[in-house]
Amino acid sequence: MFERMQSLPLLQGLSLQDFNDLIINLKLDFQQWDEGDVIVSQGERSSNLIYIMDGEFEVEIHDENTALILTEVYDSETTPYLIEPYNLFSVKRTYERSYSFRTRGATFTISRDFFVQRMLHNNIVRSNFINYLCNNLRKSNSLRPAVPTNGVEAKMKAAIASFCLTTNGEKIVRVKMNDFATLIDETRLNVSNVLNRWNEQQLIELRRYGFTIKEFDKL
Repeated sequence: MFERMQSLPLLQGLSLQDFNDLIINLKLDFQQWDEGDVIVSQGERSSNLIYIMDGEFEVEIHDENTALILTEVYDSETTPYLIEPYNLFSVKRTYERSYSFRTRGATFTISRDFFVQRMLHNNIVRSNFINYLCNNLRKSNSLRPAVPTNGVEAKMKAAIASFCLTTNGEKIVRVKMNDFATLIDETRLNVSNVLNRWNEQQLIELRRYGFTIKEFDKL
């Protein structure tokens, strides 16, 4: 159990004594999930630290302004995965995305109250949390170009990346072509031409009302 818990984000570096001091008052809330089960939904209040321990899962964001829906697929090698811990202390305290299992899976949950009242008093946990927030900010900034993007293809990549958590792996984009064209200030014909070229190069698979990107970093 100690070795397994040591692999979790925010808990790396804890000694056995530190771990015992924490776990003595911690309810071990493990939960099993079935394929298709939704762990949390976008807009739901964030009140726990939730670790995805096992299973393949997907992360989905629905942008209200453009009606674009982007889904990112994560395999079992990504676990353990911590769901948006930064939103425990945000202004709205709500999840920015929905998380659901593609296979059977498992989660481990720690209540916000326990995290604030007990865990954050530990110097190692507090340092890990600060590092996690800094790394998350760095990754977010790296997905957004520092200078204006020129060219239809580059603008399309930048627009998709702005909704992503990572630049690798499978991405499923559901959006009307007119809405996508408006998003990047281009014509529908220009967007359609790029998508058809990507499809011919087998970089994406066109679908009704959207497309699937097989490996985003290969675009």
